[in-house]
Amino acid sequence: MAEEAVLSTVLSQVSKKILEKLEKGKRLSTEDLLLLYLDLMHKEMREIREEIRETNRRIDETNKRIDKVQEVLSARIDKVRESLSVRIDHVQETLLAKIEEVNKRIDELYKLYAELKRP
Repeated sequence: MAEEAVLSTVLSQVSKKILEKLEKGKRLSTEDLLLLYLDLMHKEMREIREEIRETNRRIDETNKRIDKVQEVLSARIDKVRESLSVRIDHVQETLLAKIEEVNKRIDELYKLYAELKRP
């Protein structure tokens, strides 16, 4: 970063001198034009770097929000899974109890049928 600051300062000073030369009506040399162009490119590169930093910051914020949403959704899914598991277990117990009751009735009907069939 220190080198960039030095380069920015040097290019800025050189550009000012070249612009003063231009204001006086003097012709610009190829080197002058190249230095002006280099200063312009350097400024544009700084702006691009800043935009990239800003974009990266926004991406990081978005990733943090996505992580939070993922955590919340995972917690909700876990709660729903647990709730469904409890409900399924309850339904299973209820059905097994009813099946046992039906089986007892069938056994009683077989006994009654067997008693009625005896002579």
